Amino acid sequence: MKYVVVSLTAATAVALGGLAVAGPRLLSTESTSTVGATATVSRTEVEKQVREHYALPLVQEKPRAVSCAGGLKAQQRAMVDCTVTSKDGKKQHIAVSVTKVEGNEVSYDYVMLSD
Repeated sequence: MKYVVVSLTAATAVALGGLAVAGPRLLSTESTSTVGATATVSRTEVEKQVREHYALPLVQEKPRAVSCAGGLKAQQRAMVDCTVTSKDGKKQHIAVSVTKVEGNEVSYDYVMLSD
């Protein structure tokens, strides 16, 4: 599985054939949630945040539906796979990963997956 990094807010390095290449990130992807005693961002919260903050590249259209495999543990680099369905029914697979944990605040980012 290859990872394709996408976001509007910054540039990133993407490995292409063993070389790191800087490129623009195309999706606005940063979210922050508060966790309780379970130390996990619930599946429902992850799906809600992705729906609210995820937009298709260039079009900036919010998805029709988001479905995640589970919740997101409040641990650095924890991940969960999700499927985003656009308004026209096209599906896109993304990985949601924790970027920062401070107390009960968990920040996470989304990365588009390609097959």
